[in-house]
Amino acid sequence: MISSKTQFKLQKETIKFLYGLVEQGGPKTHEYQTFTDIVNHLKPEQVDSFREIIKPSLNENTLIGHGFVKPYGYPGDFYLIHNIYEQKANPDPKYKSWDDFFLSQPAAHAVRNRKEFFLKSCRRLGKNGKDEAKVLILGCGPATDVKQYITENPDSRIRFDLIDFDQKAIDFARSQNDLPNGSIEYFRINVLRFKPYMYYDLIWSAGLFDYFKEKHFIYLINKYLKNLAENGEFIIGNFSHLNPTKRLMEVLSDWYINHRSKYDLLRMAVEAEVDEDQATVEMEELGINLFLRIKNSINGST
Repeated sequence: MISSKTQFKLQKETIKFLYGLVEQGGPKTHEYQTFTDIVNHLKPEQVDSFREIIKPSLNENTLIGHGFVKPYGYPGDFYLIHNIYEQKANPDPKYKSWDDFFLSQPAAHAVRNRKEFFLKSCRRLGKNGKDEAKVLILGCGPATDVKQYITENPDSRIRFDLIDFDQKAIDFARSQNDLPNGSIEYFRINVLRFKPYMYYDLIWSAGLFDYFKEKHFIYLINKYLKNLAENGEFIIGNFSHLNPTKRLMEVLSDWYINHRSKYDLLRMAVEAEVDEDQATVEMEELGINLFLRIKNSINGST
C-alpha cells in the first residue's frame, strides 16, 4: 500500500479503482475507457503515485511491465514487438487482462498494420521480374515480418540483410527464420556505423527512426540513399503526432519516442537533399504509423 501522504495526490475513487484492477489482473473491456481517461488526465506530479499503485503489474509478467523495466535496456524491444505482432498475452489470470488491454490499443493495432505494409512492399518487389531483389532492414527486431513473408512466399527471390544493434534481437530473429528457403544475412551493428556494400531495391525501417533526433534522422536518410538501386525505395516508419496511445505508452511503459507529422517527415527528407517530387508520406489504415517513402530514379544517387 502507498502511504497516505502519497495517496492524497489521487482521488480516493481513483485509488480504489486502480487497486481493484491490480487485484483482478488488469482492466476488463468495460473498464478500458475509465482506465485510459485516468492515465490521460494524470498530472506530472501524480505519475509516480499512479505507478506505485500498479507496481505489482509493472514487471516482466506483463507487456506494459516489460516496457517499463526494460530487461534488454530499451523500450519497444524485439520481445515486445514480437508479442504485439502475434497478439500474445500472458495466460496467467493475474496478468492476462493487462496484456489484453495493451494489445487492444490503437498503437498496437498500428504496429500490426505496419507489418502488413511491409509485406505488401515485399510482395510488390517480388513481382518486379528481377532474378534477385535485395532488401535491407534497419533495426530488424524480431524479424517476425520477414518470417511471415518467406513462409507465405516460398519461391520468393528476395535476399534480406538484417541489421540490429542488439545481439539478443539478432539471435531471436535467426531462431525463427531458420528456413531452408530463406536468404538472410545478419549484421550486429549500429545503423549509424554500418557500411553497405551493395545496392538495395528496398531499404526498410519501422520502429527505429522514432528514437532518433532530427540530426540523426536526416543523416541516416542521406547515408543510406547512396545504396538504393535504380527505382529502389527507402521506406521509413514513424509514429504520428496524433497517436492516441502516446500517453499510455509513456506512463505505463516509460516508452518515449519522437512522434512526428507528415510535414516533419517531408521536411527532413528535403533537408537530407531529397528532391521534393521523390518523397511522399503514406500511412497505415489507422493513420497512427506514417511512412516516408523515398524513390530513387538513378542508380547510386537520388
